[in-house]
Amino acid sequence: MGARLVKRAFLVLACASSIGWAQSVDIALESTAVVATCSAITPQKVEAALALALEQSGRYRLVMRSQTSLHDSSRPAPVTSKLRARINCFQNLVRADIELQKSDTLQRGSGYGLVRHRWEQSDQPLADPALLHAIKRAFCVATGDSLLYMRGDSTSAVYPAALVAVTSLEIRDNPSLPRWELFDDNIATSYSGILAAITGGQRSSSYVVLDIDTRDSIYAHFRLYEPEPGMPPSQQEIAALAYFGVEAIVSGWLERTTTGARIVLRLLRAYPDGRTELLAQVERTLDDDSRVAYLLAIANAAEELLARPLASHR
Repeated sequence: MGARLVKRAFLVLACASSIGWAQSVDIALESTAVVATCSAITPQKVEAALALALEQSGRYRLVMRSQTSLHDSSRPAPVTSKLRARINCFQNLVRADIELQKSDTLQRGSGYGLVRHRWEQSDQPLADPALLHAIKRAFCVATGDSLLYMRGDSTSAVYPAALVAVTSLEIRDNPSLPRWELFDDNIATSYSGILAAITGGQRSSSYVVLDIDTRDSIYAHFRLYEPEPGMPPSQQEIAALAYFGVEAIVSGWLERTTTGARIVLRLLRAYPDGRTELLAQVERTLDDDSRVAYLLAIANAAEELLARPLASHR
């Protein structure tokens, strides 16, 4: 749906049942705001994404202002509500905050999306999919319906998703054992493992996993430059990530064993004061000194680690 059809429009929430329309509620689009510099997202795109998100839920529809007085006599009179949307951008991260105001009831929801595509010709970021996903997740939270986008076309399916960062991978060698090339360059092995964990984690539909550029930009915002990839995250790093909405981190280690090597990945809840709480752990073993096998094992372990949704604590 084009942005021109969306501007200054009213959004109508229609709940369908097996016998027809049970109730329809007019939701006036009161305001939209893009509150951080993001050249790829405009207020018009936000309005278009809001309309498309409602349409794809299968329970909402868009009605133009001129249509709000033309109600089907077979349907109950609508109840006017207000919708406000606020979009925030940081590096490749898009956050959507929405408010649904009905009488004296205010429902809020937040959702995240990650810009992962670029235009082929200009190499400029293509933020539309991330914006739509963020808005859909925000609506899931605001309406209290985590399955809001699971009833229709599977291509538009989106779950509420917690924001996660992969922080570090320690390398623990044992000099008394035969040499493995994986342990020769700790920094390269750790860094490539972090990237593999991000790749594996991004396969999850229950989490939005920060890319390395966005994660490092958060660190830089707080003047935390060049954190060691092979060391556990500091309290300052965890606090910085939590400030940006990160609810959990993935951290772990690769250690040499008498039979080869062992990979351990842990999912830790992140708190604003820098504390963490262990939520889950997965392990993989390596029989051969193979970088390909190592990266594949890391990616699969991260995918397994993030297979279950994170229970909200906020």
